[in-house]
Amino acid sequence: MARYLGRRLLQALATIFVVVTVTFIIGRLAGSPSALILGEWATPEQIAALDVELGFDRPYLVQYADYLGGLLQGDFGNSYRDRGTSSMAMVMDRLPDSLVLGAAGLSLGLLMAFAAVLFIHLTRWWPLRSVMLGLGSMRQSLPDFFFGLLLVLILSVSLGWLPSLGSGSLQTLIMPALTIATGQFIVYARLLDNALLEQGKHDYVRTALARGESPRRVVLAETLPNGLLPVMTVAGINLGTFLGGLVIVENVFAWPGMGQLMLTATFSRDFAVVQSGLIMVAVLFVAANLLVDFLYGIVDPRVRMR
Repeated sequence: MARYLGRRLLQALATIFVVVTVTFIIGRLAGSPSALILGEWATPEQIAALDVELGFDRPYLVQYADYLGGLLQGDFGNSYRDRGTSSMAMVMDRLPDSLVLGAAGLSLGLLMAFAAVLFIHLTRWWPLRSVMLGLGSMRQSLPDFFFGLLLVLILSVSLGWLPSLGSGSLQTLIMPALTIATGQFIVYARLLDNALLEQGKHDYVRTALARGESPRRVVLAETLPNGLLPVMTVAGINLGTFLGGLVIVENVFAWPGMGQLMLTATFSRDFAVVQSGLIMVAVLFVAANLLVDFLYGIVDPRVRMR
């Protein structure tokens, strides 16, 4: 198990290094941000002077080496827009709001998927399965921003039940969390449903039923633990797309998380903030995958021997 987790940790570090390198290259390909920072009335001399101050007049390899050296010392660079402010400090200031929204949406989506699938398999009310998959597919066909706007139109504008924008209370969390949860619901519902159906065809299930165990116990104690494996695997892989999707939801509901910060930084070519934000997303992604690998090793003993 230790060797297995050690390999995964090395892969995680390699992933973060690749993310750092790629974001640095893409940021520099976009050009110098000096003209955007100074505005349209800036003279070429002022732009050149700011390039020198920000270090954009040096060769790319020198800039890259300095950037890596700063990262090793915990220096992620200062924002180009908010001079003197650490880019990582700006990201960390927005991170809690993004984590609250992401955790609420993902947890609610998983809870809805498990509740619906287990209810169907325990009651064997199979027509409800078709209804679940149909409604889930309809939701999945709608982009998150469009579904979020529909929620705002219905729950906020028409009914006046919930505030449409902002954060800081449970009421403001409901609509963005529901937007995320309903998008995640059908992904995990399909996975768990197919996994339980597949496990139900195995000999150990028929043996358990032949021993006189109730179908309810067979589902909960026999097929569900084995059915969790594909759900856990896809959850780890899907996390990267999920984190990226937060940018859209946060902007629809004016949620003050990393998504808004990174979008603003991208438009203004504030490379330091963009790079720090992407590094944080990569760290969260690999940390979640390491957690999934650890849980996978607990659920599937065969992994511990690798």
